Amino acid sequence: MTALDTPAAPFAQRLREATRAEHSDAESKGFITALMGGELGELDYWRLLGQYLPLYVALEEAIEAAAVRSELAASFHDPRLARAEAIREDLAARFGAAAPVVDGVSLTAPLPATAAYAERIRSASVPALLAHHYLRYLGDLSGGQAIGALVARHYAVPREQLTMWDFSEIDAPKRVKDAYRARLDDITDPAVQEEFLAEARAGYGLAGALFAALDPR
Repeated sequence: MTALDTPAAPFAQRLREATRAEHSDAESKGFITALMGGELGELDYWRLLGQYLPLYVALEEAIEAAAVRSELAASFHDPRLARAEAIREDLAARFGAAAPVVDGVSLTAPLPATAAYAERIRSASVPALLAHHYLRYLGDLSGGQAIGALVARHYAVPREQLTMWDFSEIDAPKRVKDAYRARLDDITDPAVQEEFLAEARAGYGLAGALFAALDPR
């Protein structure tokens, strides 16, 4: 078999490998590294969660609308993955029913980096939207579990305030992740793949910009 005859890697594998550098760069931003290392304060975690709320609202509204008109979007839309309501519950458990405010600043008022990120999601084509869906939800099902454990350990956040990272409604997260990757592999249109890949790279950049904006140091 010649190099030209070698079958292309499955899209999920190609996606992971093609975005490895951007993923590593986003995860190594000072804020998220320091937060997960226990070097910041509890309120820094809540500042992050507050900024996640408008992102997940944008994502969940966008994927729900896209699923109505696109078979591809519908194949990825899974209400069990939705996180916006869990974030609201966590914030209410920590700060009470009123809007969470610290030092006179609303935690959920979007920073410019958050607003740009959310607008990118809302205006995305279906392949680009699915890139954001992949980055957020597959990340939550994987590394997100470690985030919840580290926040509990370093900042004494009780379990009932960490439902953002609780996927107990999903019986077997590994099976969900495997099925998700299988749906990725079903994307065979080269144009859709390339648009998805390009937006995934951009998505990691947007996440990194948000982490940088939240860094208090």
